[in-house]
Amino acid sequence: MKKSLGFLLELTRIIFIIFLVLLAFSLVNSFILGLIGGLGQFEGTVTIVVYFFMQTGGLFLLITILYRNKLQFSGWYNSENQKPFSKKMTRRLLIISLAAVAGSYAILIAYIAIN
Repeated sequence: MKKSLGFLLELTRIIFIIFLVLLAFSLVNSFILGLIGGLGQFEGTVTIVVYFFMQTGGLFLLITILYRNKLQFSGWYNSENQKPFSKKMTRRLLIISLAAVAGSYAILIAYIAIN
């Protein structure tokens, strides 16, 4: 029973962390999109879908790296299977996630430059 409660509390904590990160990043995106003319100029295009999917994927990877390397060891759920990513894997995932976020902005800038 104690492990089940710890698991549920840890799951709630993970959902809360994801919510906070996505909320903060959506505020940043709203500000950036407002500066360039708003979301209305992207209506009916696939560009905005790709933009948000790349950003969300990159953010989820960043959250995963943070959780696996730091946050899982300070939570309510403890298991003998908890291990951080290796330095090599952390570096690879970090590069992929930052490339996804930066690539999403590159797509946005390219779309604006074309139109």
